[in-house]
Amino acid sequence: MIMELLTKRLRLRSLEKKDYTAVHSYSSDPENVKYMTFGPNSPKDTRRFIKGSIEESKDIPRTKYDFVIEKLDTWKVIGACSIYIRDDVHAEIGWILNKNYWNMNYTTEAARALIHFGFSVLKLHRIFARCNSENIGSWRVMEKCAMQKEACFRQVRKLRSEQHDPNSRWYDEYQYSILAEEYTGTNER
Repeated sequence: MIMELLTKRLRLRSLEKKDYTAVHSYSSDPENVKYMTFGPNSPKDTRRFIKGSIEESKDIPRTKYDFVIEKLDTWKVIGACSIYIRDDVHAEIGWILNKNYWNMNYTTEAARALIHFGFSVLKLHRIFARCNSENIGSWRVMEKCAMQKEACFRQVRKLRSEQHDPNSRWYDEYQYSILAEEYTGTNER
């Protein structure tokens, strides 16, 4: 099922095959995926992700919502975001933005749209997000969305590019969350 969420400057919509070039441009860039649990993607990885997202959008009940992030003024795809329902009342959100659009509050705007969708439409109780503790941009997005830091998982993962290197270091991960009762509709800070 095709879905879309609108904000002041963005349209979040379901992924389509036509999004391959834009999605691959950021998911294959090492700088863009430095803190991610995936990437840098090969062309095959990106095609597999898009195909999987399209297939999962047909699931009933639906538990995974992957969206591309489009700028409304240009209709250009600048990133992606998702909300994955973990059980009937909890969900995880995540995002990635093309580095050419960092520090413009697009990610915060997209994350707020996901949170609104999660509480207003999906009727969730709790929404959480995780990031590498060194990914200052991501944890700042969580804070701007009024999410509260609830955990620091110590040395929980390696960067994907270093997973098989015995000399690589382990990274900490932060987890933030927001409850339905804390959600005000805008949650701006």
